[in-house]
Amino acid sequence: MGSVGLIYGLLVALIWGAQPVVASFGYRASLDIFDLTVLRFAVSGLLMLPFFIKAGARNAAGTGWPRALVLLLLAGPLYNMVLVGGLHWAPASHSSLIYPAFTPLFTSLLAKLMLDKRDGIPMLGLGLLLAGVIIVKAGSILQAPSTAYTEAWRGDLLFMLAALMWSFYTVLMRRWNTNPLAVVSVVQVGGLLYVPVYFYFAGTSLFQLDAGAIAVQAVYQGLLVSVVSVLLFNLAVKQLGAKASMFTALMPIVGVSLAIAVLGETLTLSLLLGAVLISGGLFLSLKPVGK
Repeated sequence: MGSVGLIYGLLVALIWGAQPVVASFGYRASLDIFDLTVLRFAVSGLLMLPFFIKAGARNAAGTGWPRALVLLLLAGPLYNMVLVGGLHWAPASHSSLIYPAFTPLFTSLLAKLMLDKRDGIPMLGLGLLLAGVIIVKAGSILQAPSTAYTEAWRGDLLFMLAALMWSFYTVLMRRWNTNPLAVVSVVQVGGLLYVPVYFYFAGTSLFQLDAGAIAVQAVYQGLLVSVVSVLLFNLAVKQLGAKASMFTALMPIVGVSLAIAVLGETLTLSLLLGAVLISGGLFLSLKPVGK
């Protein structure tokens, strides 16, 4: 049973780690953040709609509409635009490092403020995360004049903002003691509200772009990231318990490796060292207390 849980966890790390790389391919196919967002939520929203209706649309699947709207704002289409939008300025490797590094930092801080949690990030883990980010940014600044990413700092700030939004979302779910699957359905189905708004302003220009690129983004972002990975992570938690969270420490390694191998981004010493430090910091940050 443990080996099955291991496979689930590795698949989750692969899906989440590859997300910036796949989104970057969308950019290269002339898709923008609005296109990528509508493809994600049109697919995931329709897939989760039956569960949402069965769980009770009147009270937002048991979450309550006031709280559901807050969670939708933090983890819905706006969040996706912020996260994917950063790739307009910064390379996918930056997203693979900065977002995973700041998510536990922000979550730990918000948990202390909003949940009165005192089991924060160990100082060594905190130091490794910050050191990794600083090294990545220092390398980016030094190399900016010779690369296409001269304004990478804009994208990096958006990755940090996305991490903050996700951290608020995570802490509020714990504070409100919500049902994880119900919240997933609320966010994905709520994202369907963006679809008519998108087509009102953009028309049908999306369908004039490469059909293969559209299909890849719809399947990957709408099915694998939004639905399948969540299910796999829940199964991993069921098999392995809390230590399933450790697999997120693999995201920086997966993301940077794919960005270099698939997108052709340059492997630099700062990226390599940053990925190792951030992965180590994540491992320590997610390690259960007393283990």
